[in-house]
Amino acid sequence: MAYNLLDLRARTRTKIKDTSYPATTIDGFINDAIAEISGLFPFRNFQKIIDGDLTVGEYTYDQQADHETTIKLILIDPVNSTSYFDLTSGRLTSDKFFNSFPVPDSQGNAQPAYWTEYGDQLYFNCPVDKAYTLRQLYQKLPTELSDDADVPELPSIFREAIVLGATYRCEEERGNYDIAAIVNNHFSDKVGDLMTRFANDTLSGPDTVVMPGVRGEIYG
Repeated sequence: MAYNLLDLRARTRTKIKDTSYPATTIDGFINDAIAEISGLFPFRNFQKIIDGDLTVGEYTYDQQADHETTIKLILIDPVNSTSYFDLTSGRLTSDKFFNSFPVPDSQGNAQPAYWTEYGDQLYFNCPVDKAYTLRQLYQKLPTELSDDADVPELPSIFREAIVLGATYRCEEERGNYDIAAIVNNHFSDKVGDLMTRFANDTLSGPDTVVMPGVRGEIYG
């Protein structure tokens, strides 16, 4: 059977021994399971790069709708695209940022050196002095499955883990808390094994993928 929403729903119904369990409920639990798994590890499948344009005099930037966690930020000069500045290590917690820069727009236009994430926006420590291109590398939220033919962004080896994640949620919803706890343990063990496999498949390991980079200088 193909690895898609229809397949995952059918397997979940088999697990809970109820072929009439509402499809919309199961589908929601499948998406919940995928979201839970994706948030546990910086899987390459959920890494994304986008370029956006900054406006001179502005100090905020709208995050992408699927943004979860920023991995790296780079300012690219609008005139010379080979000149860039790595902003990543200038990240501050929102508390520290607004304690240091309570009114960023009171500063003169300049190349920002510090930033934070607050709500659905990036904030810079000052309005930008150029129409930089902002290259953002980030961990994105998983795309929800809605059609039967939709395929998860996680590799097919996660099929069993996704089904277990949906199954324990179904059992909780039906009030079978003891069964749900047992299945949840199986789910956690399965995901843990898969995360170990993925970690061993990278040179840097899971932690360094999301650590801030070293702030550089303007090059070019």
